[in-house]
Amino acid sequence: MSERDERIRNLLQLRTYLKRRIDKLEKEILRLRQMMESLDEVLLEQTLITADKLGASPAARREEGVEEREVVSDDGTILGVARLDRNNGSLIFTPAKEVFIDTRERPISSFLVRKIEEYKGKFELDKQPDGRLKALKIKLSSPDDLERVFRLLKWAIVKSLVQ
Repeated sequence: MSERDERIRNLLQLRTYLKRRIDKLEKEILRLRQMMESLDEVLLEQTLITADKLGASPAARREEGVEEREVVSDDGTILGVARLDRNNGSLIFTPAKEVFIDTRERPISSFLVRKIEEYKGKFELDKQPDGRLKALKIKLSSPDDLERVFRLLKWAIVKSLVQ
């Protein structure tokens, strides 16, 4: 037998070995996946929590890097809640139901918009037909500016409050 024939025979043996090994590993992966599915089912049954046990604690559901803050006026009135997401540099303000914040007032319509643009952010205003604020969404290019923009938002909200 020539050296070339010997080499081809060895390569064919290697190929046969690899094929058997792949088949064996594929069967093992299939068994492992089945075991994982069974384990997931058991874990789901054991850890299932009903809604009454879940509770409504915001601290328990708080996400990493996300904070909710109440926006309070100078006299202590709660004006709404701001949700600051440091992960993506966004801020969402939702006013309290009994509070009328006029979106047509200058602190929001000009001052706040201009300041957000200075921080290279985007501003989205959701309002009712009478001009009442429903939600205010801010997306900043840098999460580092979130705290400064929150203070500006608070000032603009307090100044736009209709008594």
